[in-house]
Amino acid sequence: MKIGCSLAMLVLSTAALADSCDKILTALQQERHLTQVKQTEGKQTTEYRDGPNISLSVSCSIGKPNLAITWDGPEPDQAYYDLVGRAGSLVSPRPAADIVKFSKQCRKQALKDDSEIAAIEQKGLALECQAFARDGGGTTISVFAE
Repeated sequence: MKIGCSLAMLVLSTAALADSCDKILTALQQERHLTQVKQTEGKQTTEYRDGPNISLSVSCSIGKPNLAITWDGPEPDQAYYDLVGRAGSLVSPRPAADIVKFSKQCRKQALKDDSEIAAIEQKGLALECQAFARDGGGTTISVFAE
């Protein structure tokens, strides 16, 4: 009986995860400037581009969905942060404005740290950032559901 219950819970949680990811992917398809460039079998990872500087990756493989939004260049523009906020609010209950604010703080902390990495955790939100100025610069902000 325990095995049957465990299997049923696994199937239900997998179905809920797939439903959650499908909603996120559907919402991202509505983003005007995002173009899907790659998707793995089973939609475990889906990648998008927005022009020459912005890429976005959705991971649905383990636990709750998470996002990584990357800027290739020295200083991300406001369109990048707006996308971080909109996309981040798909995996977090926090409003887009909060996600943008904390993303900017996280990037600033990463630039000051020798490891080039920083993290910020708030109720309903976890961010991990990598930012650097060397080699032309770059920023990646990962948004995790808390």
